Amino acid sequence: MTDKDPTQAGTVRLAIEREIFNGLLAPGDALEEGRLAGRFGVSRTPVREAITQLAQAGLVTKRAHKRAVVAALDPETLLELFEALSELEGAAAFLSTTRMSEAERSELLAIHEAAAKNLRLNGDPNEYADLGFAFHQRIVSGCHNKVLIETTEWLALRVLPYRRFQVVAPGRLQRNQSDHDDIISAIVARDAAEARRLMQRHTLEQGDALMRFIVLNKATHTDFHPAALGKEHPL
Repeated sequence: MTDKDPTQAGTVRLAIEREIFNGLLAPGDALEEGRLAGRFGVSRTPVREAITQLAQAGLVTKRAHKRAVVAALDPETLLELFEALSELEGAAAFLSTTRMSEAERSELLAIHEAAAKNLRLNGDPNEYADLGFAFHQRIVSGCHNKVLIETTEWLALRVLPYRRFQVVAPGRLQRNQSDHDDIISAIVARDAAEARRLMQRHTLEQGDALMRFIVLNKATHTDFHPAALGKEHPL
């Protein structure tokens, strides 16, 4: 599942996801299928699919015979997810260094350059987040190991909303791009061990930065919205 999912379920999922992070939906708020179906002009089926996807990502809690509700942030679980993902993405980067085709490597460079341009022009943080997701996705797909790709993508889906919004904290965009510069350099140099090390460190530091932001600032969902980009937080 990507942030450019064209399905009805994908559209509903993204809308709910954004409302969770901009504070319009708070932990404990119920997600009523009928109301959401009417609001988005769809049947209940894509709404149920969207809620299932959000539950898989840990943003929604859904119990049998009960309404789905917005889940509370669980810092410990989030940190464990990022820790596991860092190992998987590191392994993918190691394999991708020698397995990516020239076309795949060129596509990765194009994504990286587009992200750099976004930063130079002070572009939309959401667009940058999309490019960051694509950057990681291309490295993972470049490993050409189906089991590793499927496992990593499943875990990446669970942290996707947090990974997207953690980069809006002051300084994180620049640090994120610098990390990507280093990872690209290792891949171009065919240094698989260095690519693994850099990718592991990068993904783990994303989780660490998010945890510091939550703990130091007693962060709510509102703090993860792109509107928070102008705020000064001691990350």
